[in-house]
Amino acid sequence: MSGIECEELRKAYGEVEALGGVSFAVEPGEVLALLGPNGSGKTTTVRILTTLAVPDSGAARVAGRDILHEAERVRRMIGLTAQATVLDGFLTGREYLEIVARLRHIPRSRRRREIAALLDEFELGDFARSPTSGYSGGMRRRLDLAASMLGRPLVLFLDEPSTGLDPHSRECMWDAIRRRAHAGATVLLTTQYMEEADALAHSVIVLARGRIIERGTPNSLKDTIGGSVVELTLADPFQREEALACLAGAGDPAPSERAEVLSFVLSQSSPPLLEILQRLDAYAIEVSDVIVRRPTLDEAFLHLTRGSEEAPTRELAPAVG
Repeated sequence: MSGIECEELRKAYGEVEALGGVSFAVEPGEVLALLGPNGSGKTTTVRILTTLAVPDSGAARVAGRDILHEAERVRRMIGLTAQATVLDGFLTGREYLEIVARLRHIPRSRRRREIAALLDEFELGDFARSPTSGYSGGMRRRLDLAASMLGRPLVLFLDEPSTGLDPHSRECMWDAIRRRAHAGATVLLTTQYMEEADALAHSVIVLARGRIIERGTPNSLKDTIGGSVVELTLADPFQREEALACLAGAGDPAPSERAEVLSFVLSQSSPPLLEILQRLDAYAIEVSDVIVRRPTLDEAFLHLTRGSEEAPTRELAPAVG
């Protein structure tokens, strides 16, 4: 039994097509990352699979249950962290988890132990008796994540869960997700952080315009760039424009946050790196450092989604591994 199975899900809001026939499956113990630009259909997919929205057509099963005909049973088996965190500021952290635990019909004998364990896991134990109105944004997010894991759900839906979390809290959350997947839970994660998808996901789906444009493992997506990324550090950053003109046609440009660093993809059709360096030397452009590395998932994502409004959707085989 797959944790999640969906076939040809379609959803439109008026004239806007949010999903145009999305199909995929996620197995128990697997973490799937849904990636895509804003408006690509990620949250719509989560809302449909968690029974918060009804598809116009298509079918889906979550934990073996049909989302349309067995919606109540689906809700008993899942945990959800939505994009927005909404808490009653008058409740303490423990009280909030107690209410959620009761709504999930967790037996009293388990309830106290599970709440205490989650408060410790998300480093909220010292604030359990404090009203959530005094919590920072990150603490409120961690409490929301803890609530989604109450009752040991078979399937976890996490819609941009890292929003508002500092690096330490993010690592804490990643460890919590890994533990659930290792214990057999199915996890569907949407995120804007490619580092997060690379660290957690067994498989990745890239959406654009409500359609799947690529799927595979994080490593196979990196391979879609078709070459290595070269980073050249200029001794004089004011020569950047001259260097870019000199390197025109040498490779596909890649993003760089530093003015003195030129990044580009060196594919099989590109000139050899030695020839590129000799070209720069001929124009008296000094290079102080050269790095050749594998593309990141960030770069692969930008490569795949660049021009996706015009790119036709192609049929794709399911991810393996």
